[in-house]
Amino acid sequence: MNFFMKKMLSLIAFITFFAAAPAFSAEASLDEMIGQMIILGFKGNSTLSKGFREVSNDLKEGKISGVIFFEDNIKNKEHLDEMTQILYSTRMAARPFIAIDMEGGQVQRMNAENGFINYPSAKKMAEEYDIKKAGELYSDMAQTLSSSLFNVNFAPCVDLDLNENSILHKKERSYSSDPNKVTLYAYEFIKAHSDKAIVTALKHFPGHGSVSEDTHLNFADATATHKDEELLPYENLMFKNDLQMVMVSHIFDSNYDEIYPASLSYETIGKLLRRNMNFNGVVVTDDLDMGAIRQNYDLEETVIQAVNAGNDILLFSNRERHNPNLADDINKIIKNAILDGLIEPSRIQESYDRIIKLKKTIVASEKK
Repeated sequence: MNFFMKKMLSLIAFITFFAAAPAFSAEASLDEMIGQMIILGFKGNSTLSKGFREVSNDLKEGKISGVIFFEDNIKNKEHLDEMTQILYSTRMAARPFIAIDMEGGQVQRMNAENGFINYPSAKKMAEEYDIKKAGELYSDMAQTLSSSLFNVNFAPCVDLDLNENSILHKKERSYSSDPNKVTLYAYEFIKAHSDKAIVTALKHFPGHGSVSEDTHLNFADATATHKDEELLPYENLMFKNDLQMVMVSHIFDSNYDEIYPASLSYETIGKLLRRNMNFNGVVVTDDLDMGAIRQNYDLEETVIQAVNAGNDILLFSNRERHNPNLADDINKIIKNAILDGLIEPSRIQESYDRIIKLKKTIVASEKK
């Protein structure tokens, strides 16, 4: 079969699939479906910032599903609330994700330096506070997020503290080396946020605590160090409530996949997480601009592999190497891959359905 015939067959399959799509997504175009699979960061700290205007326009046009805030996006509460109010008020088919990383300790984007309060690190929380007090502190954290209209917190970190040289240990981001203790404190975190209609994300699947390398910078290999017990917090927590995501790390582990890191691996997401562990909620990548990915894969391979691996949301901080056209570039890559037979249309439909279901759950929870 020549190239032209393959292209035609792919196009016919593409048209046929969407013509026969279920009524649930009848009002959603392919562009809108792809847009729901993208969350971007931005540069700037006010509504007047060029980066904020770009990302808010992407949101208005349905090119992205939501926006993630980092510490330097937050000058003070007044400026933050002005930005989140614009995002929250954006007319979309579904509520925009307004996301942040707030673990406590060294990973909290809203902190004393920009007008908020500091919360204990995971390590300190588990060592110095009982469960009742932890629940109270996390409830206060969730209220702080809710008051600024955040509805996604990319936390808690449920990695086990297994290596004193790991970034998780050095930054006190792990509750403990004991999976049961991790489960106990992470559950309080999840419950406190769920009570405020805030989605949480268990991270960094399938476990980042055993490696010395930092995936923010480059390749991290857990092949010789990863332990089966690192999956226990996920097994214990994945089905606790409906406002739950799983965030997949960029670690490499040849026990699961001999070619790709976890975030680009069907073996890790499609088989281990979805098939073996039966998770059918929303899966989000860790930041795909991190060194472990950016230094080893170009944007086209990253996007195609991430989608085919089973991720529902592709997360890009889009800051250090800012690309104002990133949403359009991702959209084009996915649509071309569908036409070339590299991505099945059903893969986009699956993610869209899961994302919309989660967004409807947020809205329903807000009304309780």
